[in-house]
Amino acid sequence: MTTQDTSSAIVLFAHGSRDPNWRLPFESILMDLKAHYAGPCALAFLENMQPSLDEAIGEVAQLGATHVQVIPLFLAVGGHLRKDLPVLLEQAKSLYQSLTINVCEAAGENNTVQKALVNFALDQVNRT
Repeated sequence: MTTQDTSSAIVLFAHGSRDPNWRLPFESILMDLKAHYAGPCALAFLENMQPSLDEAIGEVAQLGATHVQVIPLFLAVGGHLRKDLPVLLEQAKSLYQSLTINVCEAAGENNTVQKALVNFALDQVNRT
């Protein structure tokens, strides 16, 4: 199913790493998302990688987004989501005042994601 609202964008927000290969699973998630979501989608990183959250929000704004949903691809809320992300969101909101920018729960705190991780763990055990 493809969602048709092209004014609503999704920005996936991940931690980042100095290892360039670390971004590969996140790019794969982004490609899968783009296959199912008609609106603009982008990937952003907190540190060590580009684009930044500001840059990714600017990218979807240029594609016509008026509403941006930031999805933290973190397993839990720690210092980065509790302290760093609110500062970054305020910066983005001041840069892109015409946008509505919201953030959802950390991916790992979602029950569906938790169940997927349980299934992954069980699959790994069953492989041996």
